[in-house]
Amino acid sequence: MLFDVKGLLHPPDRVVAYLRYYPDTRGTRLRDGIRYAKVYELQKRALLLRKRWPRYIYYDKMQGRELQGVPKDAIARYHVPQIRLRSLLHARKKDRLETSAASLIRALADESKLPLATFGISGSLLVDLHRRDSDIDVVAYGTEAAKRVQRTLFALLEMDKEFHRYSRRDLKRLYTRRDLRHAITFSDFESHEKRKVFQGRFLHQDYFLRCVKDWQEISERYGESHYMPLGTCTVSARVVDDSESLLTPCRYSLDKTRVLQGSVRYRPREVVSFRGRFAEQAYTGERVMARGRLELVQSKVQKYIRLVVGEDPSDVLRTIR
Repeated sequence: MLFDVKGLLHPPDRVVAYLRYYPDTRGTRLRDGIRYAKVYELQKRALLLRKRWPRYIYYDKMQGRELQGVPKDAIARYHVPQIRLRSLLHARKKDRLETSAASLIRALADESKLPLATFGISGSLLVDLHRRDSDIDVVAYGTEAAKRVQRTLFALLEMDKEFHRYSRRDLKRLYTRRDLRHAITFSDFESHEKRKVFQGRFLHQDYFLRCVKDWQEISERYGESHYMPLGTCTVSARVVDDSESLLTPCRYSLDKTRVLQGSVRYRPREVVSFRGRFAEQAYTGERVMARGRLELVQSKVQKYIRLVVGEDPSDVLRTIR
């Protein structure tokens, strides 16, 4: 089985990771003679594990809830995005998707003046389970690199014939694939996605870029903070700090928060998401409406409320006028 690693904090005995591919004779992906199926929705991943492989569901005492995670004694191999990219760039024989991925990352590195070591390959290409119609999933490491890559993509999407923004048809396909009809109208979805550059088309292939902090930028350690679930909530607020809006996990600091649904006792001071699709979602000065899961964050030095979006299909973060 193959799992997506989630977040930056992990307990000492396991890695927080969510099932993505598993062996299945009906699967449409093939590697080393084994067929694999892909599971996308978080809830479906949890149901599948609970039914067939309950070892990978555990109670995290720091989070105060059940999570998916792989015990360290069950890990057979780590698939590292930067290592996969290096091997891909030096490979003499590549298929069409691999060739496009290598070209895309070289273009980003050349135009942004960032070293190739700043980037990596994730998704199905990372684990050699891609198909001809798979996305090119790219990782960029570092907060400053995220800003430079975003500026570079804005320029490339305007002047380069190989980079293209999503068309309305592409966005309708994405809206349907993510099953967002209960979370946001297509009109609102389209207006948000048109502002983004971390997704689009390159050489007729979909690409998705995810930016994460570099190791030296991560100061918190597992166990330093407790995260207590407090139910769900819907709020409106103003974004006052978007400095981590390009990252995964992304973070938006708030003020002038008004509770629209849920307990008025809890007013989150920030919205966070561990889903890459909520990056580039809002900017400083904009008002937003957000719906998700409330958490009390408590450590030796601070105590505050935050709102986590992206774990339920109905979760939303969108700008409002």
